[in-house]
Amino acid sequence: MFKLFSTFFKMGLFTFGGGYAMIPIMERELVDNTKMITKDEFVDYISVAQSFPGPIAVNLSILLGYRFMGLKGALSSLLGVVLPSFIVILIVSLFYAKTRDSKILEGFFNGVSPVVPALLLVSVLNLFKKINKSTIDITMILVTFIGVALLGINPLWMIGGGVLVGLWNHFYKFS
Repeated sequence: MFKLFSTFFKMGLFTFGGGYAMIPIMERELVDNTKMITKDEFVDYISVAQSFPGPIAVNLSILLGYRFMGLKGALSSLLGVVLPSFIVILIVSLFYAKTRDSKILEGFFNGVSPVVPALLLVSVLNLFKKINKSTIDITMILVTFIGVALLGINPLWMIGGGVLVGLWNHFYKFS
């Protein structure tokens, strides 16, 4: 139980940007370092985690914790992944009023800000490498990107559409 907590605590402690920015670090820790799950399982868990409301890193920690040790594992990994952020936010909020104009704090945020999009890009590229490259999958990626990024369609509608297309394809197979 402690190993599960400490693994997720370490990921939560050393990841800025949360959510999708945590995915490459989670993958490295869970797949490569601890070998708790395989790459294919990791991609499957990401798919499930992103379909639930809330931050993907939190959802992923709950799903994986539950898989390894049931309800206690889910609570342990959840605490592990959110506790570092909670502690940092608590400390920052206590001192923010005094340090609002701090050049050090401003420099910190200026340094961290460009890292987060890079981590997100790494997540996208890693996930893209692992998915099937069928015509239907590539089409769904493009349609989703255009729908959300360019047309402003709510991502929930796109996820719902993806579920329907996936079910249709599973039972009737697109040619």
